[in-house]
Amino acid sequence: MFYSTVQNSPYVTFGNSWKIETTLKLLVIEKLERKLIRMEKPYRKNVGMVVFNSRGEVLVGERSNFPGSWQFPQGGIDEAEDPTTAALRELYEEVGIDSGKIIAEYPDWIPYDFPENLPLNRHLQKYKGQIQKWFLIHWNGEVNDCKLDIYEREFETVRFIPIENTLATVVPFKIDVYYKIVEEFKPKIHTFLQEVKKKL
Repeated sequence: MFYSTVQNSPYVTFGNSWKIETTLKLLVIEKLERKLIRMEKPYRKNVGMVVFNSRGEVLVGERSNFPGSWQFPQGGIDEAEDPTTAALRELYEEVGIDSGKIIAEYPDWIPYDFPENLPLNRHLQKYKGQIQKWFLIHWNGEVNDCKLDIYEREFETVRFIPIENTLATVVPFKIDVYYKIVEEFKPKIHTFLQEVKKKL
């Protein structure tokens, strides 16, 4: 539509029309090339941890590089490392938790793509996105017990919130992942806490 309008304009000469057509073709080719490059890139294997307390709230952190966005702890899986080990390691490195108990695991790996305009470090530029294995972890601590500077600081601060509230706090490109996690883990949190109450 844009090209047709410009081409038929009485102010466009033959030379200008050719230049516009060539420019538009180059832009289309460039966009297709970027898509092909992204398609060829692999997903980075990653783990995500939903930590909940005895009140049924979940732990989220405000990302240092996305002020105002809050998310679950997550991190990459090292070569030859199994996902469970990676989850416990990342949980300690990101928030200093070393006494959590894994309650459940999401049955599938969940992928998400990096947006094209997302600023990535050189390591992450090799990937088109991340594919994640998620774990549900019970922890009896408080936010003051968290340590955010054990490794590279990911979060400015952390807090506990209802799990459904994470759908309104996470960055948009992860929202589909979080819908799946909330749907799967919310009833499991409730069931676990009910079982704990029965034993008291």
